[in-house]
Amino acid sequence: MGIRDLLREIWSSLTANKARSFLTILGIVIGIASVIAMTSLIGGMQGMITGELGADQARVVQIYTSERMDDDDLRALEAAFPEIEGVAGTITGSSKISNGTKTADISLTGVVGDYASMNGFELASGRMLSQSDQDNAARVLVVGRGVLRDLYGDEDAPVLGETVRMGERGERYTIVGILEGNGTSMTYGQALVPAKTLQQRLVGVAGYDQAFVLASVDTDVITLSGNIKTFLTQQLRADEEDVYVYSMQEIMKQIETTMAGFSIMLTAIASISLFVGGIGIMNMMLTTVTERTREIGLRKSLGAHTRDITRQFLAESIALCVVGGVFGIVLGYLGALGLAGIVTLIQPDSGFLPAIDATAILVAFGVCAFIGIVFGFYPARRAARMDPVESLRYQ
Repeated sequence: MGIRDLLREIWSSLTANKARSFLTILGIVIGIASVIAMTSLIGGMQGMITGELGADQARVVQIYTSERMDDDDLRALEAAFPEIEGVAGTITGSSKISNGTKTADISLTGVVGDYASMNGFELASGRMLSQSDQDNAARVLVVGRGVLRDLYGDEDAPVLGETVRMGERGERYTIVGILEGNGTSMTYGQALVPAKTLQQRLVGVAGYDQAFVLASVDTDVITLSGNIKTFLTQQLRADEEDVYVYSMQEIMKQIETTMAGFSIMLTAIASISLFVGGIGIMNMMLTTVTERTREIGLRKSLGAHTRDITRQFLAESIALCVVGGVFGIVLGYLGALGLAGIVTLIQPDSGFLPAIDATAILVAFGVCAFIGIVFGFYPARRAARMDPVESLRYQ
């Protein structure tokens, strides 16, 4: 039997009873749709998180210490490791901020160095803090849209160049920059001032409680993190538990590991549906073999070989599973789009979209073909071993 004849026979068999064929592959459809929907949602979530972090942030190492670092410590750290491209120190605080008509409480981050660029911050308008601002302890402020919402009631308020009052003395600060970012971004509630300004004018505390290190390209960031921890423990004469160092690369790996765990768990659950679907395929094929007993006897009497009968029924089983897989992939992705739409309705600024993986589609087709072979083999062999004389007598 040629390929064209085989395909014609498969089509004729599957369309002879469309309702039965559809009900038979329903388990396959549900299983594949579940896997595709969940992997698409997980892929979209992972892409959204890593996209928010930014590609360059995989090279950033964050440092938290209970012992405050000073400028000498930051310079010593940069000098100790040639693979470090830059170091930025930060100090946190809080203050009341007023525009004359409304007052709000905000968290402040005093920064020195390239803190904004290391964290992937982008400007909607204005400028970032400069070294001159730091040297002069300038009363300038860069804010996220969340601060504008709290203070002005409008995330897009045109406040660049306006002054606000902060601190116990109500000193005037000029807004020189507005950070880009929506409600889900790190920049949304940020308020940045020069570190020296925060230290001298607002909190009255010297030093930095946090630092960011940018490693050069192709550096083993995880190894660098360990070496930095050892160095700072000695430099600050602190206990190991007082110095906490981790990298964005480690966070990204943790995210990937977590998402992979979810994928495995969901695939295991969906495999139950696929197993049930496979049993349905076997049941239908056994019924089909019984219904076509006389046809099988006629084919054998006309010279059909055992392998021809086996190949025909096995191909029909595989075709059923692959058709179920196609429906499952389409329905799975549509389901993922629907769930993503619900997320968007709840959080309009999330920008969440499912990400369908070509590998997942190929694996889905492979699984369908495998199920067709495994659960179709016994019915196919049973058909192939029928005695042609007895088959022709079958009523």
